[in-house]
Amino acid sequence: MRNFLLGLLLGIIFPPAILASLSLMGRLPINAREEPANWEKKLLQAAVARSVAHQAPVLKNPYPVTDGNLLAGLKEFHDDCDGCHGTGEKKSIWGTSDFYPRVPQFGFDPPRLPDWQIYWVLKNGIRYSGMGGNDPGISEEHAWKLAMFLSRLDSLPPAVEAEWRRRPK
Repeated sequence: MRNFLLGLLLGIIFPPAILASLSLMGRLPINAREEPANWEKKLLQAAVARSVAHQAPVLKNPYPVTDGNLLAGLKEFHDDCDGCHGTGEKKSIWGTSDFYPRVPQFGFDPPRLPDWQIYWVLKNGIRYSGMGGNDPGISEEHAWKLAMFLSRLDSLPPAVEAEWRRRPK
């Protein structure tokens, strides 16, 4: 029994107590100019993905998947998103250096989420990331078409893919 209690103390109680103590003493790294540690990136990405999956209601996109709707989503992306998330050909200097955590660059690492989850992120944002909620700033139609476009970055029709990879004016 004594070994069990010692294991419980060392394995479950001690690590969070040390983390809390380091936090309160100001010993945790908070410099946003340095790259986050690999474990930190993976932990944050997993936490965000699981939270979005848990909180986003499964909704049906009311707009059909057509080249026109995908191109409308691309236009919305260029109008409102590529300053932070880059383009199909170029990373955003601002998004890859001035934010912490770093902003995903969708031309190089597309979001692999269904459109209803992307729609939820567009409307609600992600706390502590710089991704603000846009409700009611973005219309339902624009949000759904943007979510449709982003959820299909790995499988765009050729005409839309060519437009995505072309440098915007």
